[in-house]
Amino acid sequence: MSNTHTIYQQLADFIQGKIETNEYNFGAKIPSEREFSEIFKISRMTVRKAIDLLIEKGLLVRIQGKGTFVSKPKIDSPIDTIQSMKSFIQESGLIPSNKVLIAQKEKAGIKYSKIFHINPDDDIFLLFRLRLGNGEPIALEYTYIPYQLIPNIESYDFEQCSLYELYEEQGISFALDCQHLEIVKVCSPQSTLLKLAEDSAVFMLLDTVTDTTGQVIEYTRSYVGENTFTFSSILT
Repeated sequence: MSNTHTIYQQLADFIQGKIETNEYNFGAKIPSEREFSEIFKISRMTVRKAIDLLIEKGLLVRIQGKGTFVSKPKIDSPIDTIQSMKSFIQESGLIPSNKVLIAQKEKAGIKYSKIFHINPDDDIFLLFRLRLGNGEPIALEYTYIPYQLIPNIESYDFEQCSLYELYEEQGISFALDCQHLEIVKVCSPQSTLLKLAEDSAVFMLLDTVTDTTGQVIEYTRSYVGENTFTFSSILT
């Protein structure tokens, strides 16, 4: 390694390059401090400093007793944009998929009758999905839709069919997505499904989507791991 940059920075750049070219895939264990030290003939303290720098950047994660691994790439989600979770995952370079956990018709009840401005005895459709990127858990989504919006919606296979593509097929247009973001703790079964420890802190995102007439057509509650997503907004 040359002396034009600090040695630890050169090593950090080398490792980051391996990550960016997918030579070190996310979830992969990188060589140990001792191995890097022997390969490049540098001190382990220098190696540790390079790795610490990449941990601060969120590119690596150190697991006690196991080693250092490439972190999952974080998905940057603009909170002022109407866009599907599938699109966010794709734009982050991951292969999206989802597992449908619940897809059923049920009564609106007091809470959802107020959200959708319908009667408590009216039907709504619940779609509960585990969203995945490269087969790893990204988010849990509970989506509620007035049943009359798309009759027989339960007949669609939402592991193959995109809800937003279905909206387009039905001629349903969005006008506004009112979003609320907060940090909460999750326990089982949510923590288990997201492969997180009990009482882990996660982002909870509430989306209320309206059509061009101002009618609420979708209400979604999502749980996303803090180590998976970042949220951004442009202030004007």
